[in-house]
Amino acid sequence: MRRLTPVIVISILITSLAAFELQAQTSPQTPTQATPAKPALDPQKLAEEWLSRLNALGDWHLSVEGKEEGLVEVVNNMMELYAPDVIAEVPPHDQDQIGPVMLRGTANLRKWVEKIATTQVKLLYIQKRQTVGSFEGQKLVYTTPLPWGGLGLSFQIIAAYSLRENRRKFTAPGMVVLQVDADGKIKRLRLFLAETAEVEPL
Repeated sequence: MRRLTPVIVISILITSLAAFELQAQTSPQTPTQATPAKPALDPQKLAEEWLSRLNALGDWHLSVEGKEEGLVEVVNNMMELYAPDVIAEVPPHDQDQIGPVMLRGTANLRKWVEKIATTQVKLLYIQKRQTVGSFEGQKLVYTTPLPWGGLGLSFQIIAAYSLRENRRKFTAPGMVVLQVDADGKIKRLRLFLAETAEVEPL
């Protein structure tokens, strides 16, 4: 029986490996598991969630020792809605400020959210309803798909709140405009409040 020389053995191994690699490249790939589709954004749910978390900013209290119990939690709850690079146009809290304030990023937006939480109580921002003919009290959310992905939505509101320091009550009609990405995070916010009026007891 003829023995194989080491050179022949090595040649056979190289040829076998090359053939195996070629077969692996040309054989049909096993289809990978499809990535599950993201759930469709629900405009009405997005609007309700934003209002709910905004109204919850007043749901904290001072303990007997003077500690702010629940403040961080309600602020964190609101901030969960926003993308890190959010851009927001919001009404000013400074009486000397004229026009809206533009905030960039969650760090700046958080300061505004904290200001609301620490200066206002009994927040009651509600979605305005519209009645036409037989349709009574419909909450309307106007939507548009964004060219870069996600959803744009707007809705009318009525804002009501009391100042924490003296419990004076104020109200104003307004409009909220949101741009939400495919993950449901708010990328842009525009909160517009018309002339604010103090609510005085009769």
